[in-house]
Formats: sequence, C-alpha cells, structure tokens
Amino acid sequence: MAIIIISVLLFVIGGFIVLAIVLQLKEQARLDKIRKVAALNNHLRQVRRYIDEMPSQYQPKDMRLWLFSRLASLYDALLEVTPDPTLSRRRKALTAEIAESQGNQKKRRSKPINDELMIINLKKLFESFHSFLKQSEKDKTLSSDVAARYINLLQVYKYQIDSDYHSYLARQSFLSGSYEKSIETYKVALAKLSPVKNKPEAAEAITQLNSLIKQIESALAMSKTGSAEGLVGGHELQSEAGELNEEWDKFIDVTEFKKKKHF
Repeated sequence: MAIIIISVLLFVIGGFIVLAIVLQLKEQARLDKIRKVAALNNHLRQVRRYIDEMPSQYQPKDMRLWLFSRLASLYDALLEVTPDPTLSRRRKALTAEIAESQGNQKKRRSKPINDELMIINLKKLFESFHSFLKQSEKDKTLSSDVAARYINLLQVYKYQIDSDYHSYLARQSFLSGSYEKSIETYKVALAKLSPVKNKPEAAEAITQLNSLIKQIESALAMSKTGSAEGLVGGHELQSEAGELNEEWDKFIDVTEFKKKKHF
C-alpha cells in the first residue's frame, strides 16, 4: 500500500514538475516573442527615420531604395511573428511607396541647410546610419562594396553639410545685396570641402562653388567699373537651397544685381 501511495505521489510530483516546465517554456517563448517584436519595431522606426529625415541631397536614389527594401523585410519579419491587420495595411502602403519611388524619374527637392542645430542633428543621424551600415554588412543584408560606397558618401556629407550651410548664408547675402559678403561666405563654403576635395563625390559641389564665386566676382567688378553697362542684365543663377548640384539663377543688372521674382 505504501508503495502505491509513494508511486502516486511521485507521479503527482512529476506531473507538477512537467507542468511547471511547460509553463516556464511557454512564458519564455512569450517573452522571446515580445522582445523580438520590440526589436523589429525599433528597427522599423530606425530605418523609417533614415528615409524621412535624411535630406534628399544626402540620400541617393539607390540608397533610398535599399532602405525601403530593408523596411519591407522588417515588416515581413514582424508579420510572421505577429500577424496584424494594421501592419498588413502599412506593408501594403509601403509597397505603393516603393513603386512610386522606383518609377519617379524627377529629382527630389533638396532641403535647405539653414540652421546650426539642424547640422548637429544630421551629423548625429549620419553617425547612427554609419553604424547601421556596418551592422547591415555584418548581417549580410548589404554587400561589402555597397556598404563601403555609402560609408564613403557619409564621409563627404559630413563636410558638405557645413559647406551647404555656408552656401545658404552666402545666397542670403547675395539676395540682400551684400555681394562682397556673399563672395566671402562662398569661399568659406568652399574651404569646408577641403578635407574631401580629392573625392569624386565632392567634385561637382567644388566646381559649382568656384563657378559661382568667379561669376559674382566678375559681375561685381564690372558693376563697379561701369564696364558692364548695357551688357549682361539677364544672366541667371539657379539653385535649390541647401544643394549645389543644381544651377542658380544668374542675374546682373548694369550697376547692381536685382532679385528676380522666381529666384
């Protein structure tokens, strides 16, 4: 009888132990799922931030499309862990956004770099993106060659931000009639690119800055001597604020520069 009682007790105790283990495993699985969902959501927010907050002049189309592809992969991984109608709608909206970005041949509008706090925040964003690129290379979600190219671009952008800021200030001086100050500030913008002057990615901005400086210096000299009388009047300097990859409306009017309506 005692043996039967002991056997029953052992069976009951064993059952409790198995039940406890099963419950513990379920809880562990639940916590793992919560941690995975949280990590995926954090990555989603991170990649979305890169897409939304990096100005277009620092976000080449192929980089933007790669970020979209990473966002899509994260949505897919999240939907596998926790199917949700809201997530499905967001994933569908992302598909449409990717298709629009792929089909859009028009260059995206540049964002003016007109505030020092913006520069600080963008540099922090670039540092975060640099770490993201290194991790993506490690995770094999980005090839080493492409990662190296993007990292090289970030090195140029780190200096181009400061250059674009001074170019913005130079443009404001130009529009307000302070042409000598404009020239001086453009030269500062040019100097900001000195550390990356030998990089091909910086060549276009450097060429454009040199061209702007020479044009303003030449026009200013002619206006001072009066030798430009009846001459140029309709030249235009075109630029989208914050980026020197596009032309500025150039205009000179005999003895002074006059701002055009659509400048």
